[in-house]
Amino acid sequence: MKPNAARAASAPPDRVRLVIVVAFIVVIFFAVAFVVWRFKWGPCPQGFPRVLAYHKVTKFELGGTWLTRGQFKRQIESLQRKGFRFISESEFIDTLEGRRQGSSREVLITFDDGYAGLIDFALPFLAERHIPALIFLVTAFAGEDNSWELGLPFRRFKHMSWDDVTDLAARGFSFGSHTRTHRDLTRLSVDDLLEEVAGSKRELEARISREVRSISYPFGRSNEGVRSAVLNAGYRAAFSLYPSRRNDSIDRYCLRRDGVYVIDTPFTVLMKLGGGPLFWLEDLKGRLINAFSVLTPLLKQER
Repeated sequence: MKPNAARAASAPPDRVRLVIVVAFIVVIFFAVAFVVWRFKWGPCPQGFPRVLAYHKVTKFELGGTWLTRGQFKRQIESLQRKGFRFISESEFIDTLEGRRQGSSREVLITFDDGYAGLIDFALPFLAERHIPALIFLVTAFAGEDNSWELGLPFRRFKHMSWDDVTDLAARGFSFGSHTRTHRDLTRLSVDDLLEEVAGSKRELEARISREVRSISYPFGRSNEGVRSAVLNAGYRAAFSLYPSRRNDSIDRYCLRRDGVYVIDTPFTVLMKLGGGPLFWLEDLKGRLINAFSVLTPLLKQER
């Protein structure tokens, strides 16, 4: 056999070996990732409602915390077809405080930041189907652009005005605090923390004339000092995103939510909530995405 022919004959086995090696590495990587996830976080508890965290429902933004109206509609309709039931903030808190029996087939929809675009792209769709939602408002930015966000192109969005908030509250939507100025609460002085947590609660209650029972931590970040401030301010529930503790631990002042982003589909949202064989992968994906959120306060060099 000529040398060139010999090399040609050996090429396919070499490529096969390469594919086998790569496949082996991939399998080992995912196996290790699963073991780490199972040991550190594990599955969510059965018999307790799940919570979805949305941000922007809009046309486009230069980031990941958004999705289109069509995506949002398809996700909600998919969950309805699969038999999930959407509950209100009141039902969720009643479950949290032991006044009702919850179910892992129940879902609370939340929106962080309170963007005005929700009025056009998401809330009418929910209202038509009598689906409740909990909206977390950044009170000092009501009616203003989101200048607390990184100043990148296509990232300037207006927050709901106080007139919008009072109108939506009268129509049955619930509101909670997302603090006053959307700062990382773990980096604040005691006085600033008090103003962000308790001040936003007072301001929002004065506007909607009802108790504000829930708060959502900006960037999902909290610590013992933050939890203490939230407790002393009179909140009954505090929502994070992906806390470091195990998923089956229910902590009313560090409640777990599943973030929904532009890369998500009805299938991945179902995997987030259904607790199936791919839930662990969705959980790790969400934790990785949320880990990058800390870049906003760092790059803004917040004071």
